[in-house]
Amino acid sequence: MKDHFTTVIIIRDALIVGNLKLAKWNASFLAKHESDSALASWIMHVDQLRALATKVADAPSLEVATTASAELAVECGRCHAANAVTPVFPTVDRRVPASGFRPHMQRHQWAAEQMWDGLIGPSETRWNDGVAELAETPLGQDSIFTSASATPEITKLATDVHALGAEGRKATSWNERAAIYGRLLTSCAACHAAIPPATR
Repeated sequence: MKDHFTTVIIIRDALIVGNLKLAKWNASFLAKHESDSALASWIMHVDQLRALATKVADAPSLEVATTASAELAVECGRCHAANAVTPVFPTVDRRVPASGFRPHMQRHQWAAEQMWDGLIGPSETRWNDGVAELAETPLGQDSIFTSASATPEITKLATDVHALGAEGRKATSWNERAAIYGRLLTSCAACHAAIPPATR
């Protein structure tokens, strides 16, 4: 399970930066990974995990891969719930109060991590904390883009990300939440591609 979790994290992190090739390679590994047959109560979930990993590995686009990766996280959560396993997540300070581009992105990162933990847990608290932060963090475009050009594309992406937070607050099923998280990953990747690393 530790191997599964580590690989799922690598897949997610690759997609966040738009590295579909790396995500697909690790998903292919996960799809073929042998599991301990002694874990009879987990086998059904492992089989579904492999199916979703195959979906990532065969994804024709980043959008398909991000959605499938979020579904992977939800399947982890279903397995945890079915087997009465409660993952222990690290506690990270909630807010970076300073203004500017970097602190704003750090708040986005914190929110995205909480949402991910919510899917993996599953944890209503983590999910709700994440979407609340994502929805409420003000755009503050003048300060956000002090280090990057506020192109229409980037401005739209920033607006879309906050809208996803509002959608996430209304979503009640884990399937809905997975779809929202998948779209968040796609937006993150698009923003990273649009903003040169030197200006972040």
